[in-house]
Amino acid sequence: MKHWLAAIAILAAAGAAADLVDHRLTLHSLIGSASSEPAQIRPELDNASMLVLRIRMAPHEKTGMHDVSARLVIWLTGAHLRDTAEDGTTTDYRRTPGTVEWVSTRRHAGENLSDQPIEFLAVVPKSAQAAPHAGEHR
Repeated sequence: MKHWLAAIAILAAAGAAADLVDHRLTLHSLIGSASSEPAQIRPELDNASMLVLRIRMAPHEKTGMHDVSARLVIWLTGAHLRDTAEDGTTTDYRRTPGTVEWVSTRRHAGENLSDQPIEFLAVVPKSAQAAPHAGEHR
């Protein structure tokens, strides 16, 4: 429950972000091509405001270069990842369960560096009108 409350708070604050996706986009266009994304992606919630995806990467699983739309990420497990940007720059990072972060629209590839599977929720807003601006009530 605390993960969802954090997600809602951050989405409300980010509601005016210019890189929010249009609500007419399909699931495929929100998550990238099936050949480059993690093998296990399951929609948890899909409504007019947001798409919530549960994404699981197997131990040492790699994804090919793919586009992701702006999203809130909520880490459900610990993670040790390598992120490769479109220009080839790599960044290794670790996340602990419960970490919440905003990821901007970008093109990248990923690799689970761990011997354990990793799992996270990706909360993808569908439009700037879907969430009120910080301090605004609807």
